Amino acid sequence: MRDRRWVHYPRSSESNVERDAFKEAEQVLYNQERERRYARRKREIEQPIYLDLEKEVELENDPNSPLGLRRTDSMGHLIASGGQGGLGNPHFLSQENRSPKFATRGHEGERITLSLELKLLADIGLVGIPNAGKSTLLRALTGGRAKTEVAGYAFTTLNPVVGVVRVAADGEFEGGLSEGAVHDETMVEEAQNQARMEQGAFAEVLTRNQQAQSDALERGYGAGHRFDIVEHFRFTIADNPGLISKASENVGLGHSFLRSMERSLALVYVVDFSGPAPWDDLSVLRDELEQYLPGMSGKARMVIANKADLLADGDTASIEDAKLKLKQLEEFVEQELRRVLDVVPISAKFSQNLKKVVGLMQGYVVDAKESLRTEELQGDSFP
Repeated sequence: MRDRRWVHYPRSSESNVERDAFKEAEQVLYNQERERRYARRKREIEQPIYLDLEKEVELENDPNSPLGLRRTDSMGHLIASGGQGGLGNPHFLSQENRSPKFATRGHEGERITLSLELKLLADIGLVGIPNAGKSTLLRALTGGRAKTEVAGYAFTTLNPVVGVVRVAADGEFEGGLSEGAVHDETMVEEAQNQARMEQGAFAEVLTRNQQAQSDALERGYGAGHRFDIVEHFRFTIADNPGLISKASENVGLGHSFLRSMERSLALVYVVDFSGPAPWDDLSVLRDELEQYLPGMSGKARMVIANKADLLADGDTASIEDAKLKLKQLEEFVEQELRRVLDVVPISAKFSQNLKKVVGLMQGYVVDAKESLRTEELQGDSFP
């Protein structure tokens, strides 16, 4: 214990421990350490650290400060203090001990454990019940670049996944370039790719980037990925784990991931349109968002009726039934939610009607950013 705290002059350690001056200095050192430990435990119990790193540190203006005093910049938050340096032997100089032969090594810095909560910076947040097709939709919008797990059972997505949607000036988006692409379950796609690989079908196939460069050259865009040249707008979209009834009460995956939706500029409901009553799922989603954070459902801007391809079998009767069901969903949104939300039927698996979805999402992001910019300008203006 002494070796961790003290440094002795060569060949003086044995004689130092017998000196009264060393014993007094050692007792003072122990008392100081005891006070520091007590203060640290008291601070941990009585003043736990809760910080929102999104907010900037605001300095208090002292109205009694002298004129012309320069305002100091914020140094941020002090989470843990570094260790105090050791005391050299001149510190222990006294009338009785004119040549101290010992010094302290110093103290270790504070060690703490932090629990950090990441709030994703996604422009659009997808909200839906489990197995509504959110992961498939994200893959379709990003052209398969977003790696999400797709399966026919609930809670395949356990953590939020963010993808980037790149849009051209004519409204075409990167995911829409893959004409005829079918976004099936992950296990099915892996089995198909494994079979093709064993047959040697991928021996001469271009990679996705090489194919994009080839298409760009054929269309006269020059070398490079086509969207590197024609990209007009981009936004991020987050696939969040499914919500179920009483999720705000920590049922299912609970509310651990709802924090990732708080910072989204807009929310989009995704419901299974092939289900018996998609409006019931919509009501559950709205209620859970409100119970978690009042007013959070006000960010919702659109309802995506996914899996619409499962309703129409090609005959006139099934098509009319699908139109009637869509009308019922629109009436529910207008009457029960009492808000003006766009209702768009799509098929994420077969990438149908996604161009309209991307156009609407782009408009939501632009409107939300303009509103934030206006609020910032109003906040900076003088009355």
